[in-house]
Amino acid sequence: MRYRSDRLERFVLAVLAYFGLSALWIYGVLDQGLLEDLGAVAWLVLGLVGLAHVAFGFVCKEWIALLFPVVLVFLAVPAGYPESQFSEPAPVWFGQAVYAVFEVILIAVGIVLRLLVDHRRLGRRSATAR
Repeated sequence: MRYRSDRLERFVLAVLAYFGLSALWIYGVLDQGLLEDLGAVAWLVLGLVGLAHVAFGFVCKEWIALLFPVVLVFLAVPAGYPESQFSEPAPVWFGQAVYAVFEVILIAVGIVLRLLVDHRRLGRRSATAR
């Protein structure tokens, strides 16, 4: 029974961290238009955000996590429009809806990686038990 409570605890902590960091990303970076001034560094930042989604899927290891990027679209609705000096920007929620497509894929990659690691670890254990 301890295994399930550890797994649930890890899932809950991962979800809380995911939504906390996502709210910081939406309201602290996207809503303020901070990526606009970074130029090429913005791609590095977006890559790190993508890697964070893969890590979330790896830690979480639950398929229900694929719904969380959709929830973030609704979380982004109150943000309104980001600050921009170049043109009239799209609402933050619309950008998050576009990001959500990629976020779901990245989370799924993390989950599959975790399942492969667990399967390989289980295969190694059964081979040594023989």
